[in-house]
Amino acid sequence: MVQILQKKTASSLEKVIENTNLVTVNMEKIASASNEQANSINQINVGIEQISAVIQTNSATAEESAAASEELSSQASLLKEQISLFKLRK
Repeated sequence: MVQILQKKTASSLEKVIENTNLVTVNMEKIASASNEQANSINQINVGIEQISAVIQTNSATAEESAAASEELSSQASLLKEQISLFKLRK
């Protein structure tokens, strides 16, 4: 009777060890996947920062272009006024 109990206990303990090992393997896989996700998120953040920098540069360039266009328009109007003072003889 004692031997049967010992065998059952040993068998149960072996199953516990096997299942513990499986849990450990699964936890390692989860940790690895979490690290991969964290790395991917970091790469996404870097990409977003780069896009943001390009957008800011484009925005500044657009503002500069708009200001230059306004200045050119003012100069064109002034030139038109000055040219209108000239009269051609026929």
